[in-house]
Amino acid sequence: MSRQAAEVTEPQQGTGRRFVRRNASILAPALLLAVLMVVTGVSWVGQHEGLERQQARIDALEGRLKTAQLKKSERANQDVLKATGASRSRLRSDASIIAGLVDAVFTWGSGEAYAQARTRLKRRYGLSERSKFLTRFMPPTHYNEDADGRRYYYIDTPGMNSAVSGDPEIEVVKVAAGDYTYAVLVDVEVTADSVKRNNANKGRYAADRTVLLFLTIDAQGEVSDLAGIPASGPTRHSG
Repeated sequence: MSRQAAEVTEPQQGTGRRFVRRNASILAPALLLAVLMVVTGVSWVGQHEGLERQQARIDALEGRLKTAQLKKSERANQDVLKATGASRSRLRSDASIIAGLVDAVFTWGSGEAYAQARTRLKRRYGLSERSKFLTRFMPPTHYNEDADGRRYYYIDTPGMNSAVSGDPEIEVVKVAAGDYTYAVLVDVEVTADSVKRNNANKGRYAADRTVLLFLTIDAQGEVSDLAGIPASGPTRHSG
């Protein structure tokens, strides 16, 4: 290195040291911040990986818990079948019959449809017009009839409709020979809109109700002893 270069370098080095001393109060926090950023970044990566491992353990535990609950439920169902002497295949067959019956009773959208549902119940399930089910639980709807024989049902004035909400809950109450007696919980939604001829908005009123039915089904799939307990539960208003 030439003398001239050394003369230039030494003042520059001195200048650099003086710059550091003059700005130490600024550089020290900046350096500390840089170190903290590096340490924090490493720490966050470690924590993130730890959380992922923890979540994986939680997911595994939840999976084992669900499996244990399912096995417990299956054992409980098997105990019920054993205690009552019920056949699993028979339960599946009867569940289809019950679903059809529930749909026939609770699915209608007008006074005429309601009357037709009652007629189908009498024909399909052998119910008498004087049976308790058709006189107390599902009584005939009143109507006016004009000179031409057209009927105007009272329940059409508010535009009442009924529909089953979800699948019915079916429980075996008793098994005697080939006769299976069931308790059936049905969620029913009854809505009311104005008569269509008035062009009013639909959905002005809705009520959710849980209904309890009892019935017996024999080995040939015939339904008897049909009984219903009036709807219960909160009423939901809408619109």
